[in-house]
This record gives sequence, C-alpha cells and structure tokens, in this order.
Amino acid sequence: MRKPGIFRIAQVEAMTGVSAHALRAWERRYGVPRPSRTGGQQRTYSEADIAMIRRMHELATQGVPLARAAEIVLQEAATPGEGTGPRIALLKTELFDALLAFDEQRAAAAWTELFDTLDLLSGFERVVVPLMRDIGIAWHEQRITIAQEHFASNFVRARLDQLSRQVQPLPGAPTVVLACLEGEHHEIGLLMLAVMLRFQGIRTIYLGQDVPDEDLIRTVEDAQPEVLAVHAGTAEGARHLPGVVSALAETAPLTAIVYGGGAFDADPSLRIETAYYGGPRLVEAVALINQLGRSRITGGAA
Repeated sequence: MRKPGIFRIAQVEAMTGVSAHALRAWERRYGVPRPSRTGGQQRTYSEADIAMIRRMHELATQGVPLARAAEIVLQEAATPGEGTGPRIALLKTELFDALLAFDEQRAAAAWTELFDTLDLLSGFERVVVPLMRDIGIAWHEQRITIAQEHFASNFVRARLDQLSRQVQPLPGAPTVVLACLEGEHHEIGLLMLAVMLRFQGIRTIYLGQDVPDEDLIRTVEDAQPEVLAVHAGTAEGARHLPGVVSALAETAPLTAIVYGGGAFDADPSLRIETAYYGGPRLVEAVALINQLGRSRITGGAA
C-alpha cells in the first residue's frame, strides 16, 4: 500500500530545489511525482515521491529530456530489485519510518540492505545526507519530537562509528584531524567524511562535537597532521575558524586546514582565503583532503 505523504509542496520545493510550478507541471505532463491529496485537495508528498523528484532532476541536469527522464524514473520504480532510483528511495523511506517509530531492528535491516546495494559515497550522498536533512526539517517544523530526532541521530552515529572501525590506515598514509568547531553539536556530516577517509586508507584523529578552540589548537600542534578538517553548521561556530587558522599558521605551518558545513555553504562571507573550503558535497571534500594530505606526504605544494 502506498504511504500517505507528509510533506507539503513548499517543503518539497525547499528540499529538492525544484520549483512548485515545475512539480505541478511534471505531475501533469509526465506522471512524476505522484503525490497524495488531503481532504482539501492539497498535495502531500512521501519520501519516495521526493526521491523520484531528485532522481528526475538529476537526469534533467545531465541533459536527459524530461519525457525520457520520467520514463526512466517510472521504470526504476517498477523494478525495485535493480537497486537503483526509487528502490533506494524505498530504503530511505523505510529508514525514516523505522527511526521515527523507534524501531531499531527495522532500521538496521534497511541500513544493511542500503550498503549491500550502494557504495559508501553513493549511500551517504543519496540516502544518509538527505535523510538527516529531512529529519532536521521535520523537527524544526515540529512534525517530529526531539526524542525522535535524537534517536535517529544516535542510530546513524553508531552505524558510522561501526563502519569506521572496519578499516585501518595504510602504512605511510597522511593523518587528518577532524573536529566540529567550538559550539557545534551536529557531527553526522563530519563523521561521514571521517568514514570515507578511513576507507581510503587515511589515518584519522576524530575529535567530534564542540571542540574548544584552545584544545583543537593544542591537539594539532601536538599531532602535526597533514590536514585539519573542521565543520560548522552555524554562523556562530564558523566565526571560530579565523582564530584557529591564525594560531596554527605559527605553530603548525605545514598543516593544511579544510573547512566545511552548512554555515559556509549558505553564507560565502564566512569563507576565508587562508584555508581551503571543502565545498558543499562530500565527494568534493574527500578529493580535496586526499590531494592536500598526499601532496604533503610527498613534499609537494598544493
């Protein structure tokens, strides 16, 4: 049975970047998405609908004509066993529903199937990142409780920690220190970055949430890593970056500093030229840190 939608069209527009006008046009012309209707005939969208919209938008930006993109999306929805498109959306929906129901066993089964189907980067970018964003939006709009948000975050955090423990760094690999800047408590994005780096053989020193400036600076001075990667989701946290960078320029001059997070993505004025912006996507940050870390191991300049 099709699950009823819980997202209104304005929320879907914000979550996907596809305008409400385009959503209505796609539905009318191509049958994608397929929202439910309230008693007042307002459209409501499910997690699976949102995944179909994102998939169609992805294909369209690759130059696929909209009619053909809709055919692909609908075909993928009809063949869930192939593990692409809406099949992944269904796993995301299953995770979302299970986490909000505090059903750890069901969530664990969906998580396992997800990473049996997709590689780490694809699983993170296609499911985990949008899942946590949607949960955050639902909490902010008071459609779920703080208890549900905490349960979901703790579940994902524990699974990411398990993944990180599956691998060991390669001999001679660069070292990366990872930390949330002072005052920052949302670490899921940073944890995903740490897992990706560890699976590429890089040694990580993970400091986690809300690391005071003084402690972060002292750790980098002692460890002298090739790269320091810091995260901030708020403008308040981001404003700690210049002081950290300035201090380490004197005491750890060979350490490259990479920064990222929602604060820097949303407000370019918070970015600084004396460190490296990792970009809005996980794949960009991983590539940059790899380049900087390995160039310093070999003595090159980035």
